[in-house]
Parts: sequence; C-alpha cells; structure tokens
Amino acid sequence: MNNKGIFRIYPLVPVALCLVSGIISGQWLIAYADSTIWIAAVVVLSAISVLLFRFPVFQSYAILVTSFFIGCALISVAERNYRVQLPCGAIQYEAVVVTEPVERGKTVRFDMIISSGPLSGRTVRASLLKDTVTGRYAALGVGDGLTAYSVMKPPKNFVDSNFDYVTYLKAHDVTAQTFIFYRNWRKASVSMSRLTVWQRSRLSFMRMRHKIMEKYRNIGLDGDNFAVVSAMTLGHRSDISSELRATYSTAGVSHVLALSGMHLSIIYLLFSLLFVGLRFAVLREALLVVSIWFYVFMVGMPPSVVRSAIMISVYSIVGLTGRDRMSLNVLAFAALLMLVANPFCLYDVGFQLSFISVAAILIANRNIANIVSRSFLQRHRILNWLWNLLVMSCSAQLATAPLVAYYFGTVPTYFLIANIVVVPVVTIILYLSALTLALFFIPVIQKMAVMLLVFTVGSLNTFLKMVSSLPGAVITGVHINAVQLLAVYVVIISLCLLCHRIFFKRRASF
Repeated sequence: MNNKGIFRIYPLVPVALCLVSGIISGQWLIAYADSTIWIAAVVVLSAISVLLFRFPVFQSYAILVTSFFIGCALISVAERNYRVQLPCGAIQYEAVVVTEPVERGKTVRFDMIISSGPLSGRTVRASLLKDTVTGRYAALGVGDGLTAYSVMKPPKNFVDSNFDYVTYLKAHDVTAQTFIFYRNWRKASVSMSRLTVWQRSRLSFMRMRHKIMEKYRNIGLDGDNFAVVSAMTLGHRSDISSELRATYSTAGVSHVLALSGMHLSIIYLLFSLLFVGLRFAVLREALLVVSIWFYVFMVGMPPSVVRSAIMISVYSIVGLTGRDRMSLNVLAFAALLMLVANPFCLYDVGFQLSFISVAAILIANRNIANIVSRSFLQRHRILNWLWNLLVMSCSAQLATAPLVAYYFGTVPTYFLIANIVVVPVVTIILYLSALTLALFFIPVIQKMAVMLLVFTVGSLNTFLKMVSSLPGAVITGVHINAVQLLAVYVVIISLCLLCHRIFFKRRASF
C-alpha cells in the first residue's frame, strides 16, 4: 500500500482491522443480508482492485474495502455452516468424549462428537448426572465411546452477563447442549469412521495430553499442585479450585493459568536447547516449528497459543533472512490466518485479550522502552530485565484492563508486584515439569525434581495469597457496556498517539 504512516509501515494492520470490522458488521446484518451478497461484493471489489494497479493509493483503499466485505462473507458463511436442525425430543446416539470430563457439583461436563444419527460429526457439550452409587462416571475419559439417550438443545446465553456464551461455543464448534440422566448412558465401542481426519487427529493429541496428566498424578502431583502444573504446561484448567482461581485473578496474574505466548516462548527456548547442536540453521528452525505446533495441537489449540505459534513460526522463518522478526505486521498476519480459518474466534475472550496485550507490548517496546538508554541497560542486566518486565506488564495490563472490566467487572491493583515474581517462577515451573517427565528412568532424581516442583508451586500459591489479601488488592463492581468500552479504547489510543507525537518531536529536536 503506497500510503503514509501505518498504511506504509504495517500494511497488514489496516487489512486486519477492516476484516475485523467486516466480521462484526456481518454478524449484525446476518438477518438482512445473505452470504451470496457478500461473496458477490468481494468478487466485484477484487476485480476493481486489480484494475486499479496504475493508481496505488486508490488500489490500497479498494483492498481495504474488499477486506471488509471478506469479513462479512466469512462470518455469514460460518453462520450458515453452523446452523443445524436439532431433532425434536430425545434421541439415541453414539458419541466420543473429546475433552477431559470435569465434575461440576452433581454433574460431569465434557464435549463429545456425535458419531451416529442426524448430528453425526457435530460437537455437543454434555452435562452428565453423576451416579453416586456405582460411580460409572469416574471411569469416563478422553477417547471413550458411549451410547446415550437425551434431548439436544441450542446453546443459550447467561442472564445478566456481558459474556456471549453462544458465540463462545460457536468459536469452539459446539453445536448443541444436552443433559444426560445417569441411567440413559453406557460406555461402548464406537466407530470413528464418521469422524473427519481433523477430528480424529485432534482426538489423538488429546489422548496424548491425557496420558501426560496421568503421569503427573503417578509421580505424586495432586490437589492445587497438580491443578497449577497441568494448567501451566498442558492448558488443563478444570481442576483449579474456585478459591485458587480467585487468588490468581485478584493478584492480577490469572493469565499464567491459561496457556499464552509467554508459556510458548519459554517452551520454544526449551526446544531450542534440544536442537542447539544442529549445524544447519534451516533444519534446526524446521524442527523447532514442528515441535511447537505438535505441542499446540496437544494442548487443544487455544486461540492465544495458536496466535503465539503463528508468530513464532514467522519468527523462525524470517530470522533466517535477517529481517525484523517481531512487529505489528506479524501480529496482524496471525490474526488474518486465524479469522479466515474461524471468524468466530474474534468473539473468544482469550483471542481478544491475547491480541490486545501483544499489540500493546509491541507498541510499548518500540516507543516507551526506548526512554531509558539502551547502552545503560546493556551494562546493567538486572535493571534491563526489570525495566523490560515493567514495560511489558504495565502495557499489557493497561491495554486489557477495559476488557477485563467489561467481561468480569474487576480490576487488580497489585499486578506489577505479582508479575515481577510470577514470570521467573513460571519459567522454573515449566522447566521443572519437563525435567520430571524426562527423568522417568532415574526414579531417585525424578523424586527430588518433583519435591522441588511441589515446593516451587506451593511457594508461588502462598505468595499470591498474600498479595491478594492486601488491602485494595482488587477493584470490584466496575461494569461497563460495549459503548463505554469502545470509548475507553478511543481515549487510550488517542493518548498514545499524542504521547508518541510529543516524544517523537522532542527526540527529533535533540
């Protein structure tokens, strides 16, 4: 794009923003415009964009408008493919469990893929009533087949909540919800032939994750220790107690319990150590990228991890050419790939928090981080680490605070103190977790590693409980609506642009 400013420096950023705007607009207009209208608009505008090759500026704006209509078409097609006529009344069906069953009071909740009947190939979120006499539910795990008899119902949003649960389920490809009475199901051998290759592949990776979780239990991890380690390494958060979850949230570090770019970056460094002896750079980077994506599939492909994996893949490939590895362009590229693959991802809270926080960090590193002399920071490594952590934590927290307030109504106040301790400790936990699994052939040393891991996790939990108990640790009752959320971000962006212009002018005058 032959324009000025961000259009010239980061051409993919305006394209991604237009695509996002198109997805939101297409969602609003879903009842008034069919997907064929949007597709026809995309075809016409694409042709116009090609014909304007002699006029770069007009071609740039034509591409942006085309991106907008592509977003409208994507969400419209996704909505059409998602719709399915649910059977009336209870039906008999076969299914395969594809997520870890989680106990919720008197029920066990899990996702399953239907393998027979009119909903064959569709994912359904099931709530299974526990049979406390026989306890059959306790033996249900990932990959198990079952036959059941229940009523399929369309997803519904929660009352008095900003969280769009229906769209959240769409983003995770969940078509319906069902409640299964304990007498109306049994385990059975189910044929996988009706499942797609993609579904069977994901199921294989989820089985692998389940086996690693069993190994954690076998080496002595239980309770909060197991919950924290499995959340930080495998993305399994269902065993985290409500008390522990509240502790991490109040301390402002709940992001460490959800796999994110920070976790994947640490794991990337761990993989880098494994391939450090390879002489061929291309082979080393290829093995690193394959290992990272293997891990991403195993942990269930949450949006924040997929975003990070795409950026790391670009980081590895571009690094071979000697160019700038990380920029807003790479972030926009990751967003474009994910939204084209599944436009419903836009409405996933993890997707929104992940992209906004990384964008804030990239902008801060380019502007705010340079306030302190680089030569000074290079001479003082500890100060350099603390300064970078301060910039990243503050920028990410301030950028995501409006979203957190919108969805959860809370704003933590001691996040900076907590993150200074949490970030290095999480690194230690991830490395110790990998070490405990790798030392299976030396039981004595493995036991020592487990003891150190348990001590580290326990110390982290104790520290965060102390932080969360401090006076004014969290501001509650901060509820804003969508219009107020948009207004807050307009103010934040305006202030950032103003500060950037003032700082740029001062730096140019010296």
